Amino acid sequence: MTNKTVLVTGGYGYIGSHAIKALAEAGLTVDSMDCRQSPNDIKKYIRQDRMRDIAKSDLYEYWGSYDYVIHLAGLISVEESVKYPWLYFKNNILGTKNIIDKIETDNIIFASTAAAFNPNSPYATSKIAGEQLIKATKKNYTIFRFFNVAGNNGEFRQIGQSTHLIRIAAETAAGKRQFMTVNGTDWNTRDGTCVRDYVHVMDLVDCIVKAVEVPANTDYECIGSGIGYTVNEVIDVMKDVSGKNFKVVESNRRSGDTAEVLIPEQKSKYFYGNRTLEQMCLSAYKMELK
Repeated sequence: MTNKTVLVTGGYGYIGSHAIKALAEAGLTVDSMDCRQSPNDIKKYIRQDRMRDIAKSDLYEYWGSYDYVIHLAGLISVEESVKYPWLYFKNNILGTKNIIDKIETDNIIFASTAAAFNPNSPYATSKIAGEQLIKATKKNYTIFRFFNVAGNNGEFRQIGQSTHLIRIAAETAAGKRQFMTVNGTDWNTRDGTCVRDYVHVMDLVDCIVKAVEVPANTDYECIGSGIGYTVNEVIDVMKDVSGKNFKVVESNRRSGDTAEVLIPEQKSKYFYGNRTLEQMCLSAYKMELK
């Protein structure tokens, strides 16, 4: 992949920063596009730092040409999308349209979501619309429906407001929260809490690197292990790896949630899943200790 160019949108984000490092180490020339910087210092891995809000565009702007575009930028909170649906439609749909219109590329990789299988929120429907835009306009593409992503490479971290279970549990174990809340204990699951499929961010990044040279051109690729863990089971693992018996409080369900989100069919050909839930929790905990 030497001398090939790739643009990563959302480069300062959690997945974006991990992807940029892996792509640079694979021999690609990498540019980042994001609307703001973060504590994730990606500068030593990129050629160009392009500060831009993808949801804002002049009609005649041209954003350049790349061998590959990895489109990771977007808003990701189910709960927030229920409160501010237009914000999610604007960022996740219009932002994707601008990437398609303003950048010349023969291959685009798009970060979608497992929530698209149960589109109960504006977040999920905005990602489905993004998928459809790409399939209608691009010859070569890979659409990844990511399940719950966690863990880190020891260098980069999740940023912004904490919304993901493993990060919140790690913060609580590290003493940054007095307690954590379980939203809903009356779901039709084995212990009454929601079931989710968790993916280590480095396993996910491995899939992105593989898809750069070999686009899938399928409806979507499921990046999940096929193994479901309840919220209570994840909390138990975090308590075990951290050695901290932190406080957990039960509360009501959140709007937009569903009882179970598991890979509905065969996992992607790109996915090998070499890392465990214990590794995800431990790396998240160690990062919070930093």
